[in-house]
Amino acid sequence: MLKIEHTICPTCSVGCGLNIISKNDTIVGINAYKNHEINEGRNCNNCTDTIELFKNNKEELSEDYETLLNKVTDLLNSADKSRITVICSGRLNNEDLDKIISFTNNQKYNLITYEYNFSKIDSDILASYEEVEKADKIITIGDIYRNNPLIARRIIHAKENGCYTININNHKNLTAYNSDEFINLDAFSEVIDTVKSQDLTDNTIIVVNKVSSNKQYQELVDFVKENNIKILPVLKHPNSFSVLEKTTPSTIHDLVEKCNNSDILILVDENPAEYLDKEIGADKKIISVNTTKKLFQDSDVNIPVRAWYEQEGSFTNNEGKTQEFIDTIQDETNELKTIRMVFDELENAL
Repeated sequence: MLKIEHTICPTCSVGCGLNIISKNDTIVGINAYKNHEINEGRNCNNCTDTIELFKNNKEELSEDYETLLNKVTDLLNSADKSRITVICSGRLNNEDLDKIISFTNNQKYNLITYEYNFSKIDSDILASYEEVEKADKIITIGDIYRNNPLIARRIIHAKENGCYTININNHKNLTAYNSDEFINLDAFSEVIDTVKSQDLTDNTIIVVNKVSSNKQYQELVDFVKENNIKILPVLKHPNSFSVLEKTTPSTIHDLVEKCNNSDILILVDENPAEYLDKEIGADKKIISVNTTKKLFQDSDVNIPVRAWYEQEGSFTNNEGKTQEFIDTIQDETNELKTIRMVFDELENAL
């Protein structure tokens, strides 16, 4: 018998609703959540591809949790706490994120989060999706249409209402082809000067999913404040907004330096190889707590945990809207634990 349950898409930070279709505790497909206020019954290919990843990469325990946690405990007890670093990101739901922050604080370990050079901004300059639709002028930085189609849909609605759109990037892209004007940069470092050269209306919104450095982003935010306009940073992961609110994300330089000065790295649903030019871990012990086999295979200890659709939790999207989701599978035979359950047990053992 097929079962359909509502959840929130884990692909990016837009916060779209979707339905998980399962049969005999196995995902067999998805369809759009037609009554969801954000995506209004539409999902993009990024969402579909992510579901396929989870469908085809069901994790299983190679050893029981007691054995795995004993290995982790032995490793952690053998190391200097100041040289143990936990790495996570907005892939974690709010409940798991809170647990990781608490765990690292209690154990006096280092915590690293990386959010692609974005950082927390004041709520008064943060544009809502509805405001994007009603803008007179939209300046996009990066490829919104390709990477965040459901935000692109809001921009299309704005264009239908007469909004003028400009895309700024260092190469021609899907957003450029769908904009009134494209500004091709020789170097992405020229973004700020390019934005400053534009004529602005009182109802201008900057939509950005790509920045080259935190310094560049801060300059962009300062420009927005000075000109009394708004900005919508389209963040990388489904819960990146909460990470920016609750932690201080590292720069790439700080992340590499902290990793170099650590003996043990604990990767929590995270793979630094996605944003680092060189591999880490050759001279370190790696503990991986992950939901899919593709995230980090070369670990000394690999602890599989439940995916988002196999537990209750919440994500906070770009607008700062928190949405709860449920265990859509409700498989009573599922032996995998959640991330917070693993770290609760680990903390009790240390």
